[in-house]
Amino acid sequence: MGVTYFLFLSLCLGVATQAQDCSRPVGGDNMGLKGNDILLDTFADQIKVTFTCDVGYTSAGGSPSITCTAGEWSPLRLTCERKNCGTVGEVANGHIEYPDGTQFGDKYVVICDTGYNRVGQASNICGSESVWYGRLPVCEVTTCDPPPAVVNGIFSPIKEVYDYREVIQYSCLNDITLHGSKTRSCSSDGTFEPAPPTCKIVLCEEPNIPGGNWYEGSRPPYRYMSTVTYRCKSGFTMKGEATIVCGIDDQWSPALPTCQQIIIPPKVTTTTATATTTTRTQRPTAAPSPSTHAAHTTAPSSPPGPPAPPGNDGNALAIGLGLGLTAVIALLALCGCHYFGLLESFKEKRRSRRGIPDTVVPKDGEELALS
Repeated sequence: MGVTYFLFLSLCLGVATQAQDCSRPVGGDNMGLKGNDILLDTFADQIKVTFTCDVGYTSAGGSPSITCTAGEWSPLRLTCERKNCGTVGEVANGHIEYPDGTQFGDKYVVICDTGYNRVGQASNICGSESVWYGRLPVCEVTTCDPPPAVVNGIFSPIKEVYDYREVIQYSCLNDITLHGSKTRSCSSDGTFEPAPPTCKIVLCEEPNIPGGNWYEGSRPPYRYMSTVTYRCKSGFTMKGEATIVCGIDDQWSPALPTCQQIIIPPKVTTTTATATTTTRTQRPTAAPSPSTHAAHTTAPSSPPGPPAPPGNDGNALAIGLGLGLTAVIALLALCGCHYFGLLESFKEKRRSRRGIPDTVVPKDGEELALS
């Protein structure tokens, strides 16, 4: 009786366990239930369901199906990964970058080389079917429109359109000077660079440098970059640069030099005066008699003047010597006059004593006979 009851109870429990349903299964990353199973929330015992990878993903291996057994699902072996579009190709005069990769949802970017412009969409996305959306853009060369004309100038070649890096050359008419770059080129932004030149009439005035003369270089008219060199005349020295150039602003550069007269200061010399004595020689006359000689008296000489005070320099010394020399000459003249006056007086007395007329005068070197 007891054994029979136990077997009956076990059979009832087994039937209840086998009949238990399963709840909605949960799949792995990037996958979901396939077909109508996606609409159900519970699944009967022994029901088999299948998973599929999401859009843009593909199976990387493993069984996609599981079975409900006694309220539990069997293990799911399926794994899903993103689809790969691969590289899109190549672009002439540019390159392609893939910032995130080439899988589903990633995008590529086309970058054109300098001087080329992109035509088309810059980037496209890897689609769910492992292909890139859209068309691959292209890189076309940049072009420039003809530049405006320059007054008194021309450029060549003349075209309707210029490609990137194409060069044009400018020139001015007649003797007009071109100021600026002689050439320009079509740049990557579709404009010519650098700025256009100008054609200008440059004329510098004749340099006026008092005390200076043209030495070498250009002759008038002085146009742009004319170069001349000046030198100063004898007795002048130059201040500034000797060589000057006519600039685009009609001015000489550097500034005109100047010729300054050389001033020589007078030399300061010291003069020493030397005293000289002049001796006057008298011709011999008749010898006077003893009485006459006795009557002759000599005038006392004047005492010499006081000596010149000592000077501090050569000029004071010269003045002192000059004064001394003058005093000596004056003294000698005074003595001579006095001597010859006494001699003549003595002769007149002798003639008067001996009856000799006053008009008879002995010649030099002769003596009168005494009577």
